[in-house]
Amino acid sequence: MATPKEALVGASQSININSNGKASPANQSIGNQDTVTFNNHDANHAATVTFLGAGANEFGASSVTIAAGGSSAPLTPVASNVTVDYDVTVGNNSGDPFSIQVGSGPLEIDIVDLEGDTNLPTAGIPNNGPVFFSNQMGYSATIQFDKANVLFDENGNSVTQQLVDANSPGAVLTGRGTNQDLGYTINMTGHPRKVETGSGSIKVGNT
Repeated sequence: MATPKEALVGASQSININSNGKASPANQSIGNQDTVTFNNHDANHAATVTFLGAGANEFGASSVTIAAGGSSAPLTPVASNVTVDYDVTVGNNSGDPFSIQVGSGPLEIDIVDLEGDTNLPTAGIPNNGPVFFSNQMGYSATIQFDKANVLFDENGNSVTQQLVDANSPGAVLTGRGTNQDLGYTINMTGHPRKVETGSGSIKVGNT
């Protein structure tokens, strides 16, 4: 008689939050079976972590509040292989978007209207972190990045422009660098009235 396999048990990972609303590490990688705990090092104010974008419910709730000087309950990923962005508020201070990469998954940035706006106008990914744009609109989108040698395609080529078809995901790109702030604009093409332009940025490898 075969012996039943035991369920995989992941490691426990921690992210520390300071009084300025900064998370450390800013870009945390965890395994698909790992848990993550937020530790609030501000002794006077609660900290609120708000998960953003398409992965907002990856840990079962769109936000978590951590008491002053306390820790959250361990948070367990719902899905595998996804990157989640989040921001932090402590008192009157707030931090830029930080990220948790679950497994090997990319960050999804959705194009959400005909103006070329996205659901993550300011995004963050780790060094060597993957990202892709998902076009939710019925018109194609041309994304223009303002720097070379930050995002790379699957063949290792620098990408400064990407076409994403209507109602489709774009190819996954890999961000490389430390403290890179990459701006972009999005032109929605084929619109019957006019060309609309949205903009945003991706922070790559911020520490």
